[in-house]
Amino acid sequence: MRFLLVAIASIAWSLTILRWSIARARSPWRNRVIVVSLVAVLVSVISIGGDVRSIWLRWRAPRSNVTIDIDDMGQWWQLTYRRGTRALITANEIHVPAGALVLITWKSPRFAAWSAHDFLPNDHDGSFFFVAESTGVDDVVVLSLWPPSRRRLRIIADPPPLFERWFDNEMTPAKSDDVGSRVFASAGCTYCHVVRGVSESPWKVAPELTHFGSRRTIASINVPNQQGFVSGWVVNSRALKSGSEMPRNAVDPAVLRQLVAYLESLQ
Repeated sequence: MRFLLVAIASIAWSLTILRWSIARARSPWRNRVIVVSLVAVLVSVISIGGDVRSIWLRWRAPRSNVTIDIDDMGQWWQLTYRRGTRALITANEIHVPAGALVLITWKSPRFAAWSAHDFLPNDHDGSFFFVAESTGVDDVVVLSLWPPSRRRLRIIADPPPLFERWFDNEMTPAKSDDVGSRVFASAGCTYCHVVRGVSESPWKVAPELTHFGSRRTIASINVPNQQGFVSGWVVNSRALKSGSEMPRNAVDPAVLRQLVAYLESLQ
């Protein structure tokens, strides 16, 4: 709405200048002012069109009971789904029901969730409504010139029934696996990561891994979730993503295979 008001004011101002320029036919700046005014009017009209379309989609789409809190955790994104009394914590990959209105809140000490509605400096916290018009997958890129960042978010728009199945599955704790959980603990993973039903990290400074195996990517969606990449990530994450805060791990190859197999089993 802020942007819509600014665009309307811009059109009014541009039309006023255009009318004044035409009236002063002998002014040497007449042609330049006319061109600049016409460009400003055109840009504003296009912008208003996009804003009006967003308002129309928001009015037309059925409102879901899904609120997603996106928290900037430095090198990754924590996602908290809130649906009534139920809350779900996951990371990096956002699932939404296609065609439904979803409320997204954004918290970051570094970045703003830029859109046509967000143009104020240092406006890093806020909320906005989001509608995925169709099913599919899309990525959101974070622009960071300094320090450089390779963090992205993936939005997966599911058909509503598939989204409900995904959400219900994510709410369930991990299946018991005595061997896998022992390997997970002995490798030191429980100090930073949570696997609900298996381990509770005292620090909670790293992504939640309860259903790690069902995710399509790792490393802020920079790397496919495949055994070879996961093994490389466990041993030396910075080789796959610069700036990663996960320390190197000198893991015995046999233990590494067991650990990766356990992580991939977390469906």
